[in-house]
Amino acid sequence: MAKEIFMTQWFSDEMLLAGESLIKRLDETDAKVQAAFWLLDAEEKIWTLTIVSPLVETEGPRNYYKRINDLNESASPDEAIIALHDISVSDTDNRLVKAIRRSVLGDAKLENNRLGRNTLGGVYIEDMYLYRMDWELLGDNISCTAT
Repeated sequence: MAKEIFMTQWFSDEMLLAGESLIKRLDETDAKVQAAFWLLDAEEKIWTLTIVSPLVETEGPRNYYKRINDLNESASPDEAIIALHDISVSDTDNRLVKAIRRSVLGDAKLENNRLGRNTLGGVYIEDMYLYRMDWELLGDNISCTAT
């Protein structure tokens, strides 16, 4: 059985690699990951991996979590995995994605960036590691207006 990584208030290389591995496995199963990022909860001081996909809306969050759980169960014994309670899934109507979109000029791809202690689009981000946020993939699913 794969080993679960332990979430701390400090961002670790192990978290980074476990997130990359999960996103890669999701991509291989056509899970339509359009944005993915670690986000530090400023009050709780815990990290959560957020996966944004239109399948969360069409299939439902429960089915998307099941997809992730199945991938975790099939992980190799030496592979670090992220517990489901440390993962949040969202459809493309994600408040943070919209806030970042309002702050980005043009269609710039945002990949592998650490953002922290910033206010983007009116939302304060204590700390964040952004794997990807591709406006081309998000396409018409996201609007630049606040909701």
